[in-house]
Amino acid sequence: MSTLYARVCDQILGEIQSGALKVGDRLPPEGDYAAELGVSRSTLRLAFAELEASGVLRRKKRAGTEIISDTPKQRFNMATTGIEELLSLGRETKFVIHDTRTVRTEDVAALSGLVSETGHWLEVTGARTMAGEVNPFSVNRVYVPARFAAIEPLLNTGEASVYRMIEQTFSVSVSRVSQSVRAIACPDAPARIMGLPPASPALEIEAQLFVEDGSLMEVSVAIFDAERFQVRTDVKIE
Repeated sequence: MSTLYARVCDQILGEIQSGALKVGDRLPPEGDYAAELGVSRSTLRLAFAELEASGVLRRKKRAGTEIISDTPKQRFNMATTGIEELLSLGRETKFVIHDTRTVRTEDVAALSGLVSETGHWLEVTGARTMAGEVNPFSVNRVYVPARFAAIEPLLNTGEASVYRMIEQTFSVSVSRVSQSVRAIACPDAPARIMGLPPASPALEIEAQLFVEDGSLMEVSVAIFDAERFQVRTDVKIE
């Protein structure tokens, strides 16, 4: 079941797309509009924040809330309620591989303290694109330890994710994902690939994937366009 604020988002967007509300219109003050919609001001604020993040509304102090678009920006929402949802990125987007090469542990900061049997890793670089879009929304580097590096000649088959190729080739499965997220200014090279101005707001996610016996499957470092990607956590205490 969708949340109340999500239903309010849908209602406001529906009115915009039907023409009842138009681009350039200003919405009523929060208190009045919340009463009109039959919701609390806090629920309306959440809906406004979501619509602002998607590029439909613009809010300014003392100027109110203005409709600036009738079409939300496409954005990938990665939920984190479980491993399957966490790995949805690899199932629902297209990954185009740009290059592969062998690197040493000591040459990559993200590999510090990690072990590959030979001290070398297969580095796979590429970018992810959402359906119907041209510009990628992420630039990715994936590091595969020596035990799984034999996948390299198979990576031109169009597999959506490196981890899926490892699972299929070696009959293993991802059983644990550990990741960290931080906000950064997008470096020049990834910015060019994603069609962004240098130093645009971006998210960097470092993730480690493990198989059933606890051994490391891959390490990934991905930089995401912050306007087109969000991480959502929904944790329930029973």
